[in-house]
Amino acid sequence: MAGCATRSTLSSSDIEVTQVVEEFGKKLQIVSLLSPKVAEEISREYSEFVSSELLDSWISDPTHAPGRIVSSPWPDRIEISSLYQVSDGEYLVIGEIIEITSSELVSGGVANTIPVRVTLHRFEGQWRITEFVEEKVKH
Repeated sequence: MAGCATRSTLSSSDIEVTQVVEEFGKKLQIVSLLSPKVAEEISREYSEFVSSELLDSWISDPTHAPGRIVSSPWPDRIEISSLYQVSDGEYLVIGEIIEITSSELVSGGVANTIPVRVTLHRFEGQWRITEFVEEKVKH
């Protein structure tokens, strides 16, 4: 892997990739994975951020898609901890889904975190998520 970028050394691609992951993270709370219309929600909310192949796989099997499962806690955002440029057209992003409840919404803080590994590729000048893996934490 190529080097890890720090905030002070971000290239334009680093910034674009960061924006895609962070904006995608804001959509996670909108998609209810238990909704009868989950396929429509996945398509509507995620299509501008993920590759068509990944979108199709999530639509056909929503149990593998990220999103809101229960009413509380819910995914609020993705915080990026590391950003790696693997090649000219590929990035690996390491971060965490930050989950909150109404309590954290009011007073700040975090209810839960889920480590994630996100791979992005450039398609026709646009960065798209091609892999999204929630890491299972052993307790």
